[in-house]
Amino acid sequence: MKKIFILTLLIILTLGLFRPVTALAEDQKLPSGTDRSQIGQKIENFVKEHEKTTAGMETAIFDTNGTIYRGNFGYMDKENKVKADDDSVFEWGSVTKLTVWVSVMQLWEEGKIDLEEDVRTYLPEGFLRNLRYDKPITMLDLMNHQAGFDDTPLYLKGDKSNLEELLSDYQPIQSFEPGTTTIYSNYGTSLAAYIVERISGQTYVDYVHEHIFRPLDMDRTAILPDLSDNAYVQKKRKEDKGYTSEGELIGDAPYEVGLYPAGRATGTLDDLQKFAQTLLSRRTLFNRPETWTTLYTTSLTYPGTDTVRNAHGFWANEYGVTVLGHGGNTNGFSSYLRLDLKKGVGQVIMTNQFNEQIYNYQMPELIFGKLQTASAETKKEFEPGYYRVLRNYNQGPATWTQLLPNVTFELKDSSSEQIDGTFWTLYKYKGKTRIATSVSDLEKVPDWEIWTQYGLAALAGLSVLYALGSLLVRLLLGLYRLVFDKHKSGQVRALKIWQIMTAAGITAFAGNFLLLLQSAMDASDYSVVSQWRYMVFAGLGLLLAGCAIYPFLTKAKSQLSRSGKVLTVLTSLSALAIVVNILYWSLYQWWVV
Repeated sequence: MKKIFILTLLIILTLGLFRPVTALAEDQKLPSGTDRSQIGQKIENFVKEHEKTTAGMETAIFDTNGTIYRGNFGYMDKENKVKADDDSVFEWGSVTKLTVWVSVMQLWEEGKIDLEEDVRTYLPEGFLRNLRYDKPITMLDLMNHQAGFDDTPLYLKGDKSNLEELLSDYQPIQSFEPGTTTIYSNYGTSLAAYIVERISGQTYVDYVHEHIFRPLDMDRTAILPDLSDNAYVQKKRKEDKGYTSEGELIGDAPYEVGLYPAGRATGTLDDLQKFAQTLLSRRTLFNRPETWTTLYTTSLTYPGTDTVRNAHGFWANEYGVTVLGHGGNTNGFSSYLRLDLKKGVGQVIMTNQFNEQIYNYQMPELIFGKLQTASAETKKEFEPGYYRVLRNYNQGPATWTQLLPNVTFELKDSSSEQIDGTFWTLYKYKGKTRIATSVSDLEKVPDWEIWTQYGLAALAGLSVLYALGSLLVRLLLGLYRLVFDKHKSGQVRALKIWQIMTAAGITAFAGNFLLLLQSAMDASDYSVVSQWRYMVFAGLGLLLAGCAIYPFLTKAKSQLSRSGKVLTVLTSLSALAIVVNILYWSLYQWWVV
């Protein structure tokens, strides 16, 4: 018995001695399993592997006590060899949205806002004009990006500090019932910021400086479109250049984000780390612990699962652990803020490269573990076919953007590049298959709809070619007759004028559409939602509708030869094809833009 007692005592003592050592060893590891002392070398090796496509990148890894690793890499201006350093400023992009949700929760803590109240309660009467559903939009809907709004350009133009004017002038259509569809929304976030203005009695920029930036000593961060709220940042930003994800120069001119609460904050990495570390440590920004608890409570899950998708405006990423945070992109910059709230580790990343993927998505695996994708069971249920990103224009005169390859595309299998490497689930909505990705839903489109849309677009293209050919032939014939003094023409004068007018109308349609297409491809051009462009389409639609039927109403057609009649029919059909496209794509609805 005595031996057993001694043996038991030795085991207890041994466990007592080694358990703290084991716990200490675990504390020295990041969520990925990497030892904290090794993460700096791993990141530096990672950067070296990708330096050929790198412009500038800065990152910080931290816990609630301090910085674990901090590194600056590359150049803010590659051509002039201006290195990224502690004084460099980067655009946050949509990480700026976190300031909105923190502001909302501060007002919630003060009892000034109800997250489940209809947001129209906090807005001027009749402010939202394009609502299609009676179901109220709540602040939670805005936080979860489920208000049902179509997309809105970030670079809207107007009085850059007047949110009310911008949000009133450029209102997206509400295509889906609130709470049913996830569509990442710059407009919805900016609407929440406007509500902060109305409740607090301060402009949003003043509110953020007073309640977020100054309390955290973030003295090198600006948020206004022209960055005039921080002289240092405004001056420093002019020295930066933006690059593509491949490291190719975009330009050096700063773009002014009209919807600034959704994506304009610009500053140093140190300031962003202060913000992120405060969020991780749960201090300063709120007065009550319950507010932090509510903020990080799941507000949206992936359909049909209990997997967190959003927590009051903080998006979830599934690595080896679930992290909350936000990413951001502007035309030349990208950034990311991620927090592992359970293990108390965070990371911020800033680059001067648009849509940068390597550092913003792959590098975090060194800290948080492997980035997760859909489960094997979900992949088995995948349905191949054409899918459309619902963060788009789903109704109204900008639906033509559905033809763009980054909006509607074919997914042949679950490993297609558009969804590979990201977490997603499947669900059904009104009988249609949808893919729920982290920030937006995709919807399966029937093949017949795809063929209809591309068929109509092809007819419009043929009509434009026919019209251009007709005008060119007429020009060449006119020159020929002028040179050789040939004035005789067998065509009826009225029909000749009609044919020129029809071809000119079709050509004008093509020109207006090409300008719209250019604006859709250019993040800084807001004319995709400019009313006057669609007024032009409406006018051309009426003109060409008249042109399509004119030959069948005039007696002059009886004087035409057989070939003349064929050309007349072709001209009428060309005009009709353009009219059908204008009607199908709702290009005439200038009043809803």
